[in-house]
Amino acid sequence: MRARLGLLAVVGALALGVGFAAPAVAAIEPPGDWMSVTKVMVNRLGGVNVSGEVSCAGSYQRLVDGQLGYDDDGQWVPVPFVEGDLVVMSANNDNYTVSQPAGRKTMIRVTHGSSRMNPCFLTAPTQPDGSAFPAWVGCQADGAPCRWETDAYAYDHDANGPLYDYSSDGKFKSGLLNVDAQSIGLLVQILHADQTWDVYFIQEGSYAMASTAIKAVNAR
Repeated sequence: MRARLGLLAVVGALALGVGFAAPAVAAIEPPGDWMSVTKVMVNRLGGVNVSGEVSCAGSYQRLVDGQLGYDDDGQWVPVPFVEGDLVVMSANNDNYTVSQPAGRKTMIRVTHGSSRMNPCFLTAPTQPDGSAFPAWVGCQADGAPCRWETDAYAYDHDANGPLYDYSSDGKFKSGLLNVDAQSIGLLVQILHADQTWDVYFIQEGSYAMASTAIKAVNAR
């Protein structure tokens, strides 16, 4: 999917908090794309907040090399890119399942599906509408990894702090638990020298994955 947008008219999906449904069939992540789970917090009510890092550096390299394609009316077409273009790459990063044993035969489990795309690679200094990136995202316009965490559409992390998921199976506790996470889709926003943006959504995008056992800590 492609859209051509002028600088004054553009409001990126990142700023709107638009989420995209996951495709039915997962693809293999491009070389160089990755995500990690670095922290899980448990609050007093037994909810979990999951966070980590994500990078779409591999997809960016494919873009520069002319090998990142999008579906143009049923045909695979390389995303146009010229030297000097700046990009914002975003994906639905916070897709995960958390599980924790609760005795021999029971398991506490919660599955979280992303509802908002967040950055996974930046070289542009601002969002397409000219605003700064949210502070909690933590990545800079130098291609460094971005931070992701439990999110929800229009949720204000800066004002409200971490967001928690709750399981109907019981309360999570501090200690070892399992996390399977996946970054899905890829929104590519390209800023040209004439200050116009091209926007491409690649449904089969990044698909960086992580699977880990990690020690949850009590939230403060």
